[in-house]
Amino acid sequence: MFYAKPYGGYQISSTEGTANIKAVYDYLNPEGYTKDCIIGILGNVVAESSLNPWLWENNTYNPSMGYGLFQFTPASEYINASWLPDYAPNLDPYSTTPGADPNDAKAQLYAFSNDTFGKWYGPCWRSYWNPADYPDLYARVQGLLSLYGSGTSISMNQFKQITDYQDACLVFLGCYEGPLIPNYAQREIYAGQVKTILDNYTSLDILFMKRFIIDRNFGNI
Repeated sequence: MFYAKPYGGYQISSTEGTANIKAVYDYLNPEGYTKDCIIGILGNVVAESSLNPWLWENNTYNPSMGYGLFQFTPASEYINASWLPDYAPNLDPYSTTPGADPNDAKAQLYAFSNDTFGKWYGPCWRSYWNPADYPDLYARVQGLLSLYGSGTSISMNQFKQITDYQDACLVFLGCYEGPLIPNYAQREIYAGQVKTILDNYTSLDILFMKRFIIDRNFGNI
């Protein structure tokens, strides 16, 4: 279950924020993403959209700016992709428009996981980030390219397998979000807060399997 609202975002510890964190996990984990990888993604999502799948950048309807969990930019790419499964965006930052549904988050996750808009950037270091301005971050990215990728790039499939949430947070920042300023430190803090939630969470799939095993052992199925 996802929560969404036309304006603003959710705190990580709020009922809605925590529910959205778990819902993102329940969507991405069956797609092959490790828990630490999902934590890294969510650290970025908190920074981008405060966990609100209906969020318009600067709380302003502008198809040239960002929209959604990942702040797809330009938003028009996403808004025009009405064929996406579960597509139901909200088109007004101050009210709920007809047909809008919080499960639009699933369409956004589908677009990310399938790289529908070709946003994945394997080299993980943006040309507008001057290595001289961020020498420690640059050195770390070069190490991650060798550790998880080919040495020069990281594919989405390689990214899925990362088992260190801090590494995943940085890779997702460079390979997918690519903001003008690589504000990694705050995203890592958010990821650590998300980790506390997911470390204590059992996904719906696992709960279903446990129930299945119990029922089978007691002859209920």
